[in-house]
Amino acid sequence: MRRKLVIFLIIVVCYILQTAVFPMIPFLGAVPNLMMVITVSIAFMQGSAEGALTGFICGLLLDISNPGPLGFSALLFVITGYFSGTFAEKYFDEDIKLPLLLTLVFDLVYNTIIYIAGFLLRGRTDFAGYLKNIILPEVVSTLIMLMLLYRIILKLNHVMREKEKKGIYSLWIRD
Repeated sequence: MRRKLVIFLIIVVCYILQTAVFPMIPFLGAVPNLMMVITVSIAFMQGSAEGALTGFICGLLLDISNPGPLGFSALLFVITGYFSGTFAEKYFDEDIKLPLLLTLVFDLVYNTIIYIAGFLLRGRTDFAGYLKNIILPEVVSTLIMLMLLYRIILKLNHVMREKEKKGIYSLWIRD
């Protein structure tokens, strides 16, 4: 229960940073997709089920704050969380290379789908300009934020896991 509360607080803090703080910083050039960072990180550390749930919450928050159909980002983030979580049992969570690759791929796919749904279907066909000016700067800033946040999330995850193990073996807690 404590782990879910900590993850929820991380999601809320990152959501506030992504939607309210980072857009106000002019030198960034692009707003990093912290919801993608959280979804991939939690999924990679905890597995598909928790990754899908985290992705749903992150995507739903983005759907609420952005114009467009409700549930679109939530669906994409659920898929991202579920697929990223399939690697949780196969790879060590201390290694950041696979989360970097997953974040790169899913952020590119997410932004390309946003372009197709939001611009291409309306007749705006300048994908090269959108890629150069919007997608690539966001992907780069998202990967930088992943490198900064992943270690913090990993440390919190290990602390929570150790506390859960101590609770399981406590003499005061009965099943």
